[in-house]
Amino acid sequence: MFHRFIRIWEFLGHSLWFIPLLYAIGGATVALLAIRLPGEEMIASLPDFWPRFGTVQTVQDLTSTLLATLVTMTTFALSVTMVVLTLAAGSLGPRTIRNFMGDPKTQNALGSFVGSILFLITALVIMGGQGKEDQVPQIAAITGIILFVVSLFVLILFVHHLGRSIVADQVIQKVGGNLEETIASSLETLSKPIDHAAEAGCTLPDAGTINPDRAIKAAKSGYVQGIDYEGLLEVATKADIHIALTIHAGQHVIAEDIIGEISINAANATDDIDEYRNFITEQILIGNQRTAMLDIEFALRQLVEVALRALSPGINDPFTAIAVIYRLGRAMPQAMNFHSPLGLWRDEQGQERICAHLSDFGEMLDAAFNQIRQSASTKPYVLLPMAEVLESLIGQAKTAKQQDTLRDHARLIGRTAARNIAEAADRRAVERAVNRVLRQQQAKDDYSAA
Repeated sequence: MFHRFIRIWEFLGHSLWFIPLLYAIGGATVALLAIRLPGEEMIASLPDFWPRFGTVQTVQDLTSTLLATLVTMTTFALSVTMVVLTLAAGSLGPRTIRNFMGDPKTQNALGSFVGSILFLITALVIMGGQGKEDQVPQIAAITGIILFVVSLFVLILFVHHLGRSIVADQVIQKVGGNLEETIASSLETLSKPIDHAAEAGCTLPDAGTINPDRAIKAAKSGYVQGIDYEGLLEVATKADIHIALTIHAGQHVIAEDIIGEISINAANATDDIDEYRNFITEQILIGNQRTAMLDIEFALRQLVEVALRALSPGINDPFTAIAVIYRLGRAMPQAMNFHSPLGLWRDEQGQERICAHLSDFGEMLDAAFNQIRQSASTKPYVLLPMAEVLESLIGQAKTAKQQDTLRDHARLIGRTAARNIAEAADRRAVERAVNRVLRQQQAKDDYSAA
């Protein structure tokens, strides 16, 4: 249930209509209150320079003028937003657009324009039914002026913010921050199962050897957006079964793919396994798009895409690629807490109920560096920062397996340089950086034999 809520919240949080809709409702509500509040006494108590309005018609004319101007400002803001999104999609990658759409400053700026427009429209509609004998809506007029002035300054700040947000370094830092938040939130729910799996050594069956009668199959095609492990644990405990899942968040599945196995105790052999299977598939969220809040590798690939586009011949911006490499290196120490590719969930009695495949540090490191290394195979100025990051990470590795994974990536960088870099001096510089990685945790290593 919690994962479903996260998916809905991510959908709403990365839309440009949800926050403006709330502002619109708020603007209309404030207009209803402002029109009906008696404001003569309050206006009389204000200093003489404060504006006062003698008739309802004067307020209507002012409101109409402010409304037309605000509509023009909002159109300009939307046009600027579309230009920024187009530039971002072309230079930084289409998957980074969701970060611009989910930016709270952008959503609140557009919301302030929409809310002010709805305030003025609602005020005009209500004033249209008022006569000359009705009191002049002084508070509504003053509120409209204040909202217009605020919207004017919001427009200036909004354009300034959009200008800064399209800078590659800003995008890299923002996406990197989202990556670290995704890793931290995933660790909150997965750290204990990972430790349990490492201690108990649970294993997963091969999909080809699973008995079809006990197989769990994908309900539909798409990406695994999230798995409600708590819901699965509740189902497994009540039914007294063991669940093995061979998939993880971010993996693409096809309808009827075998994604796991149900093991039933001999005492429950007569139970309806189809009923259990239906309960289990309900806890596995499958959709057409990957979700960054639940899928660490997707958050990684957003940064990788920025680097790959920067390295493309059409853009050729190695400094952006280097900035991505260093930002990935900052996030990798957190990923080292995923020291096992499996997670094990137990019930309150300590009985094993779920064994599931998870993304571990090795898979995350592959997702972070493989494609960048392949795209930068002839660029020593990009391979060198990769080796530097590996040198920093190997000293923080939590297990010997993680150290071996880092050394393997260092050797791949060395072989890539030896094969593709023609200049001997550049090749030797990369080899020296690779050797520093190999020697940091290992006294002797015959790098030439690698």
